[in-house]
Amino acid sequence: MASKSRHAEGGVFNPTPLFSKRVQRWEPGAIRSLLPLEATPGMISLVAGKPNPATFPFSKISVTLDGPKPETVVLEGAALSEALQYGLPAGNGALIKWFEQLQQTVHSLAKPATWTCCVGNGSQELIHKAFQVFTDPGEPVLLETPAYPGVAAFLRADEHELVEVSSGVDGLDPSDLETTLSKWPRNRCLPKVLYTVPTGSNPTGRSSTEKNKAKILRLAKRFNFMIFEDDAYYFLNFENDPLKRARSYLALEQTVNGETGRVMRFDSLSKIVSSGMRLGILTGPKAAVQKVVQITENINLQPSSTTQILALSLFRHWGYTGFIQHCAKAADFYRRKRDAFAAAAERHLKGKATWEVPTAGMFFWLTLRLPPGKDSFELLSKKGIENGILAIPGMAFLPNKRKACQLRASYSLVSEPEMDEACRRIAKLVDQAWKDAASGPKQPDTDRRKLVTNQNRSDATRKEQDTKHQTKLQLPESANLKIQGTEPSSFSG
Repeated sequence: MASKSRHAEGGVFNPTPLFSKRVQRWEPGAIRSLLPLEATPGMISLVAGKPNPATFPFSKISVTLDGPKPETVVLEGAALSEALQYGLPAGNGALIKWFEQLQQTVHSLAKPATWTCCVGNGSQELIHKAFQVFTDPGEPVLLETPAYPGVAAFLRADEHELVEVSSGVDGLDPSDLETTLSKWPRNRCLPKVLYTVPTGSNPTGRSSTEKNKAKILRLAKRFNFMIFEDDAYYFLNFENDPLKRARSYLALEQTVNGETGRVMRFDSLSKIVSSGMRLGILTGPKAAVQKVVQITENINLQPSSTTQILALSLFRHWGYTGFIQHCAKAADFYRRKRDAFAAAAERHLKGKATWEVPTAGMFFWLTLRLPPGKDSFELLSKKGIENGILAIPGMAFLPNKRKACQLRASYSLVSEPEMDEACRRIAKLVDQAWKDAASGPKQPDTDRRKLVTNQNRSDATRKEQDTKHQTKLQLPESANLKIQGTEPSSFSG
């Protein structure tokens, strides 16, 4: 964990003037808003249409935990009834308290007087609702670019203006952000939200430095916008020494700006416990979190009671120390995966692609050295499938869609032999692209010589390796090598 010193509450920014018009039209749910009162001693509740637990067809749920000495967590009796029953829109109260204590421990926060947490069905659901709280359709939004396409897709559907902010080896670029906002037309409203994935960014694997984060926090105060800190890979940081890791925006804002309240932080259990449990956590100023909860109580009522109680039982079993130890174990697992993929890339892709070694997360961002005018979408959507390689083209991660030579390669599930073969197949695609370009329409002799020179492997060598690694691909008819209907915006995850 990146704790350095616990700060006290100072100034508190009030985010409500930034709320959207649409969220102000939401009203508290007539039923769900009364549910907390059911816990009042002596209260007889005729409010909720809750089914009677006597009708539930389960007597016990037991889960065996992985480890040197497998242990079993059992849900029965009152815990089982709670797991199978309707719950509160914000999430299970005990689980929220557990997360609040975790945030205090990991991010050195003061006690939650002005901030709170809520639980959602995955962090992406919470991000979507948070955008509804702060933005109206058509308004500009700042996006770290390359950007996670799952968020760009729903923003595009609401016809937001997607304002790209570049990133580099040190993460989100504060200079580019400052230039963009300083030149913003005076007759147009400034963006109210900056969306960023600061640790092990999806897709680049980059992490923002603490220096860059501090500059961006100052810009948030200067230009009056919120920071949406989507930190799904925070606990998959490959820096072994926690004190050397950059602190989160949530941890830094009091120290940097002398106030809190501009950061909406999104954590996820998907990458460290289970993606199928669909549990995400939002931490932010109470007024904004309460608006997110208000949307929940009117749309999908609540996050899953069953997975919340299961997670709570697991966390109580582990304790905070056990949780951090588990996360460190997961990070070490992916660090070894990263190193294996980096070695495979060195063997096969030198001279054919460039890349940065990820600092956290699950992804490599490869920039292919392709002939002029060629891009990775064209290459992967046809030749890639024909040659048995699937990866997401870079265009999918550019909010305003344009040709790109990059691709995102996930190393989380593939074995080391598969990594090696995948990199070999990507190298073959690059070689073939240059060969096709050289034998294409007649070009000036100098250009043709240039194309041929850039082929780094002879036909004989390529043929020999193809024979050695030949894999017969049985493609279903539905694969349709023309990839009809495929658009960059359809890629996510």
